Amino acid sequence: MASRRENPRRLTTPRLQIKLALSSRPSTAETVVSVKSTDSENTVVHKDVLRLYREASLPSILGGKKSFDDSNTVPSGATFGEIPLSDRSRYSDIVSWTGDSDPDNPMNWSGGKKALNLGVIILTCFASPFASSVFAPALSDMMTEFKETDQYLAGFVISIYVLGYAIGPLVVAPLSEQFGRAICYHVCILIFFTFTMACAFAKNLRSLAVLRFLSGCGGSVVFALAPSSVTDMVRPPRRGAFVALIGMGYNLGPAISPMVGSHINAAFGWRWVFRTTGFLGILCFVLSVLFLSETYEPVLLERRARRMRKSTGNQNLRSKFASVLPPGKHFVNVMLRPLKLLLFSPNIFLVSFITAVGYGYMYMLYTTFPSVFVLTYHWKPQNIGLAYLGTAVGNLLAMVIGGVVGDLWVKERAIRGDMKPENRLLPMIIAWPLVPVGLLVYGWTRRENTHWMWPLVGTAIFGMGSMSAILFSSTYIVEAYETHSASATAASSVLRSLVGGLVPLFAFKLYNKKDFGLANSLLAGIALVLCPVPFVFYRYGERLRKRFKMDL
Repeated sequence: MASRRENPRRLTTPRLQIKLALSSRPSTAETVVSVKSTDSENTVVHKDVLRLYREASLPSILGGKKSFDDSNTVPSGATFGEIPLSDRSRYSDIVSWTGDSDPDNPMNWSGGKKALNLGVIILTCFASPFASSVFAPALSDMMTEFKETDQYLAGFVISIYVLGYAIGPLVVAPLSEQFGRAICYHVCILIFFTFTMACAFAKNLRSLAVLRFLSGCGGSVVFALAPSSVTDMVRPPRRGAFVALIGMGYNLGPAISPMVGSHINAAFGWRWVFRTTGFLGILCFVLSVLFLSETYEPVLLERRARRMRKSTGNQNLRSKFASVLPPGKHFVNVMLRPLKLLLFSPNIFLVSFITAVGYGYMYMLYTTFPSVFVLTYHWKPQNIGLAYLGTAVGNLLAMVIGGVVGDLWVKERAIRGDMKPENRLLPMIIAWPLVPVGLLVYGWTRRENTHWMWPLVGTAIFGMGSMSAILFSSTYIVEAYETHSASATAASSVLRSLVGGLVPLFAFKLYNKKDFGLANSLLAGIALVLCPVPFVFYRYGERLRKRFKMDL
């Protein structure tokens, strides 16, 4: 029998079992030699095994010219970028967590510390969207004081705040992946409350629009970073519930604020609407400075590496996430990351598009509430805020039910060994059809001889569908793009906010030219066409992510 030698490409670490045909024995004799990658024996066999392993297993990484030995230091012949990210932590020059239970890892923080950080973030998630529509009931008084009659300009003053949500994340998200989450929260909340306060001193609608835009850019930090902060601190099986809490803040803010704003305006005037909102922003800023801790893993490990270089004098120490690019090129690459994800990832673009449609519809419905409930049902203007309770209840139900169902579904799939992020989209297949149903109910029950409760039921059904979609898509995106979740969330937020900011501008024309029921039927038809999107990405999303994988 001819002697044979085991294919060296099948060697695995940390324990290598290699069959070596020994020349001093008959050709049919084989001996199994077990070698650990951490052994230090200086035998001929050991050297031969390491030589075979280096030549056979690493040519794709090192181009067949450089090799790693079994030591714990980075070989001088290899560059840092040639070491796969998953392998970097085995070298002593590479700084990583000391183990799965490292107390500095945000995943291992105490429940109290996590609750404190998440509590501040959820409060900010309420305050920023609260400012988006809080002054809507005071708009007519404001126009009277400024002697303005342009309805489109008035609508633009409301919408431009949401356009700030589209621009802000493009800057905030990549900066958070460069310098950390906490500093971005502090600076953005400062910008938010400063320009919100400044709105109280506006002299005309045009200056108010500029101040509102800048305030929205600062407030966009909650959309850019909040889901990623959850990803930093909470392990996958429980993320759905915590993202649901974030979502409750997002949606209770704009649902409750018109009711609050109408009463403040009636009692103290429209300028106090902005002052009150500014005080809420100041509270968020103080709490963030006092209690928010840094949670982004690459930034935390880079800080640890910096401290270790200073204390040990070993300048070769670096984080396992350290970039091999020059600083300038790395910074440009980071800043372009959200746009690259939005434009070249079909998963992010189309999943975000369907949620953007629901988000835009929500703000469009908000513009119709005064005509429906004041003109049709003869409500008093100071009670118009109650009209927003339908969407508030729907949003709340979506967050509570969606958070629980989403996590249970993911856990059940995980038991079967199916851990793909696309499982987060399964409940969205059922939830999205509620959007067209709610629009039809709202549109066709708006009649003087029909009780006002039925249009509210329609908005509640709509709210359940649209907010469930935002919840499930947000959780999917942060799990599918975990390391760069802030940039991925920013890409999604940009599209959603652009649609949410621009669609209400066309609401006046749509509802003026068409019957109210027909207009809502048209919107429902568009939503119905999008129903297959969640199923398509649940089925083929993983394949598409691999096909359109980008160098980020």
